[in-house]
Amino acid sequence: MALAGLVALAGAGCNKKTGSAPQQQTAPAFNKVAVDLPKLRQAIATTGPKVHGIFNGLGTALRGGRYPTALALLDRLKESPEVNDEQKKVVDQVIEQVKEAAKNQEADKPAQ
Repeated sequence: MALAGLVALAGAGCNKKTGSAPQQQTAPAFNKVAVDLPKLRQAIATTGPKVHGIFNGLGTALRGGRYPTALALLDRLKESPEVNDEQKKVVDQVIEQVKEAAKNQEADKPAQ
């Protein structure tokens, strides 16, 4: 009888889900500024491949420290007819973050 109870308890544990809720990605930092690319990626998830291509280019530009290019790509995202008003608000937030990173890049340049 005790053995049957142990088997029942052990079997109950087998059906447990071991996965947890998806972890939220942290925003990468560029020149000491967190740029919320994960939030932007989530915001544009329902858009088409053209918008996703612009987003991919944005990540490449940021990793390369090419902030003017990144800002131009963000402007293209904002102007895209696929991007709705709520998504544009997130784009605006990221634009401000990238501008801050660009300002920090200028401040870190050695004086000539």
